[in-house]
Amino acid sequence: MKKILFLSAISVVSLMYSQTNCDALKKENETLQSTNKTLTSENEYLKKVLEINKPILEIETENSSFKITKIVGNKAEKNITISFLIETKDENKKMTIEDISIVDVEGNEYKIDLYKSSKPFPELVMGVPMKLNFSFKDIQGEPLFIKLFKFKATAQSGKNSFDKKRSNLEFKDLKVSWN
Repeated sequence: MKKILFLSAISVVSLMYSQTNCDALKKENETLQSTNKTLTSENEYLKKVLEINKPILEIETENSSFKITKIVGNKAEKNITISFLIETKDENKKMTIEDISIVDVEGNEYKIDLYKSSKPFPELVMGVPMKLNFSFKDIQGEPLFIKLFKFKATAQSGKNSFDKKRSNLEFKDLKVSWN
């Protein structure tokens, strides 16, 4: 009988101890679940940022990278907007972008609409991408592809203002998403 009482007392004490330990585990589990939700939302945000800046087409010239990220046509306004990122790899630069135009698959050439576009004189900081949007108006029809997007870029070093490097850039066969 003493053995049974002794064993039941031990089991009651261990049961009480396990109940208090369980509450601590529940609190720790709730904390970990909250942290997991926060990390999941941050992860989703970072995935979206990477998807936004994912280049459709990329060209690198004179230690600068030009990445087209989006081409959108607007049916109501009859325009096409091309979004791209420019990033310098070696030093800070002042850049001039000129003679900007697109040619559709039918051979129609369209000039830039400067009022709805980004400034064509970006000042680039090494390793920091700069987003530019160029808009083209009076688009005939709704071309599914831009055969050619071209412009001239002149880069001027931040250190030596007399050292200018000129590039003629061309992006071919770009798919347009119409809204």
